[in-house]
Amino acid sequence: MLTYTRFATALLALGLTLGMSGWVQAQTANPAPPAAASTPPAPAKIDLSFPDGEKWSAATEREKMAYLLGIRDMASAEYQLTGPNPKHRTLVEKLVKALDGMTLRQIMEAIDAYYKANPDRQKQPVFEVIWFQLVTPKVGPAKIKTK
Repeated sequence: MLTYTRFATALLALGLTLGMSGWVQAQTANPAPPAAASTPPAPAKIDLSFPDGEKWSAATEREKMAYLLGIRDMASAEYQLTGPNPKHRTLVEKLVKALDGMTLRQIMEAIDAYYKANPDRQKQPVFEVIWFQLVTPKVGPAKIKTK
């Protein structure tokens, strides 16, 4: 079970990372001058932090939709891997049940409204807003099953 939990965590992180890849923007239309042949290029630093209200509010509509699309794709991938009756706990069932019938635009607008109504919570990650403001009120808090 521990191995599956690590796998599920890694899959979730991968899905969120892919979703966040929509946050990357092209910086310039002109190519940079070629570097000297003797100097290898420095590796690019990638910010893998979860987007919060500050990043969300500064993002374009397209970037917001790309992030939500990444979450949707992650849920679809996990569902395809586990099927309708997973052997282990998963967020997907509650996520799908709570957001059923909502479009990505409606979810985006709900997140926008939350951050606008709660300016003191700009450091709260976007996924927490989705979970605690959209999912939990509809399906209840997660219950941990013990044997």
